[in-house]
Order: sequence, then C-alpha cells, then structure tokens
Amino acid sequence: MRALILLLVVPVMFAADPVKLPEPLHSLADLAAAAPPEFAADALLRIVESGRVADRNARRALVEQAFQAAAAAKFPVRMQAIRVAVTDSEAGSLKQAYALGLDILSLQSRAVRDMLPLDRALARDLFAQIATPALGPLTCDDALVYEPDEYYQALSAVVNGAFTAKEKAKDEQLHLLIDVLGQATSPLDLAPLASVVESAGVTAAQRQLLWARFNGLVAAMQPDGRSFEATPEKYRPKGHACETAPKLERYWQSAAAKQLLEAGKKLRYGTGGRTLSDADRATPEWQQQLADYLNLIADWTADQEPSDAIYYHEKCLVYISLLDVVPAGSQREQILADFADFVGNSALYQKSPAEWFSEPHTLLDRSQTDPGLHAKILDACQHSGNAVLVLIVTLEKAFSHT
Repeated sequence: MRALILLLVVPVMFAADPVKLPEPLHSLADLAAAAPPEFAADALLRIVESGRVADRNARRALVEQAFQAAAAAKFPVRMQAIRVAVTDSEAGSLKQAYALGLDILSLQSRAVRDMLPLDRALARDLFAQIATPALGPLTCDDALVYEPDEYYQALSAVVNGAFTAKEKAKDEQLHLLIDVLGQATSPLDLAPLASVVESAGVTAAQRQLLWARFNGLVAAMQPDGRSFEATPEKYRPKGHACETAPKLERYWQSAAAKQLLEAGKKLRYGTGGRTLSDADRATPEWQQQLADYLNLIADWTADQEPSDAIYYHEKCLVYISLLDVVPAGSQREQILADFADFVGNSALYQKSPAEWFSEPHTLLDRSQTDPGLHAKILDACQHSGNAVLVLIVTLEKAFSHT
C-alpha cells in the first residue's frame, strides 16, 4: 500500500509546481522524480546546497518538495551500532545504510535547516510537520540503537534562527522547546536534547525552567537496557545495562558462502598468507583459480542463504573484493558489469532502498583512490538502467567540482 501511495503522490508533488532550472539541474530534478523517495529528497537538497540555483523561490520550492518526498522513505530514523563490532553481519550492513542519512527524520530535518535562510516561517511550519521521533523500546538482542541527533540539530536551528523579535517576546521559542521536551520518550533523546537547551537563545530564568523540565523527564523515564547503555553517562536515567551482547546475523555461515570466502582469500593471498603480486596473478594457475571462482559465483543462489538481504550483501562483498584483486583489463570490466547487473536488478532495491544502496556506495567510495576504476564504475552505473545508479552518477558529474 505504501508503494502505491508513493506512486500516486510523488509524481503529482513534482508536477504540481514545476521549478524552472538550468541544465544540468533540470535533468537532475527529472531523474530525482523517478527515484525512490529517499534518493529524490537527497538529490533535490543537494541541488539546493550546491549553490547553483540563483532563484530564491526555486530553492524554496525544491526544499519543500524534498521535505514532502522524504516522508515516504523506508527508514523512519537513523540508527547506529552499539557495544560490539558488527562487521560482516546484517547489523553491519544496516549500520552503513543508516549512515547515509536517507531516513525520514534526517532528510526532513536537513530540509528544515536548508529552508531557514530562505523562509524562516516556512522552516518552522515544516519542522512542526515532522513526526515526533518514535524511539520505541529496544531489546537486549538489538545491535543497533536510535540516533535522532539530526532532529535536535534542526530544533536548535529553528529555536535560534526562525523566530522574530516580536515572537521571542511572546516566548514562542520557549513554548516550542517545552513541547518537544514533553514528547521525548527515550534516553537516546536526552543528550541531543540537552545540547539544544544549552545553546538555546533564552533568558537565564527560561533556561532554568527548561532544565527543571529536562530533569523531571530524566527522573520519570524507565529505559530499556540497550538504550540505557547507549546513553552518555551524564544523562542516564535510573536503569540497568543489558547483561548480554546483541545477537548478530553473521555473514559467511552457509556452506556456499564459506566456500566462496575461503576461495576468495586464496585468490588474494595464495596459500602462503601474503598478498599476491601482479606477477603471481598473471600465472595460468591463478587465472584458472579465478575462472573456477567465477563459476562458483554463477552457481550461487539466494536460496542457499538465510535471507535475500544476506545473499545480496555477501555477493556484493564478493564482487567488490574481486574488483580489488583482478588486474585491470577485460576480466575486471566483465566482473564490474556483472556487479552492476546484479545490483541494478536486486529486489532489495524496492524493499529497502538505502540498505540496497550501501553496497554500490561502498564501491564508489573505495574506488576514489583509483581514478581509472572509478571512471569504469561510473560508466557501468550510468548504463545500468537503474534509476538511482543513474541519478548518483549524474549528481557526481554535476557537483564533483562544486
């Protein structure tokens, strides 16, 4: 149902008040309209933040469109890892995805900050439309905890920059702070909320009132163990940390995945435990190992793994590792084409767009140190037929020198 609503609402949103933009910004906005909402919102905000839209009304319209698009993103609020290393696990992949800032709360908060220098009243209206962060209780099995900092940074910006002198005389910024304080439910709200109170442009008496409300909030809070231990000690309410480590869905547990992991290590290190040289990788023996490895990948299917998402991340990691090992040439270009085809056609693209994008984002980021490979990756993404990959490449080309 959510996807249907998005299909109906987003095109109307973009078409309702068309914004006149010069090229390549006009084409970028068109590409954004065809992408999932979190990428549409991010792209529109990047256009505004680039400083290349001269018309103030156009910037305001783009920010408002981005805010509305963000409401349909899959992730509601950013999360981060707690207590344990989550590398090569489902939680680790989600951590990378959340770090992209493509959740509803982060995107809408960013839009509010972008709107402030354009229209203070509208920035306040947009902030009021943000759903209060619903930081529900976590369990001791959870490896990720909420990170609502972007929301409170937007609150601070609104409190200190969106009220006129006349409105401040009526204590309107104070009332906003009191309202937000009354809605906080998790200890993970406390540290960023305290920062807002500390930096708020209010009188000493008003700040004393806010601290009294804050302390009352802390005293009344009954945190779950996982949220408790993720809260800085200075702001912790009474409670207890979890006695057990989070449960992780580790990668490379199936027979097929273990075989690919071990064979991949041999391609990189051989049997002696040292990184193989270019000469080592040019031998017929190594080339045969590579051919056998590619056959293993071709025979690997999603039903051999615990979930489609785990299969997706494991296979992407295999491809990314191969691109680091296989010398430049036709073989590496074919592997890159296979990677782009696999990513571009993954069902995770629809189910969890930000999680899906964490893998091509990793490859694009790592390849920055190899301009030749990076250019090949951009070209493969450009011709993938995937709306997000095409959008990301176009954004990079448009703003790489901004």
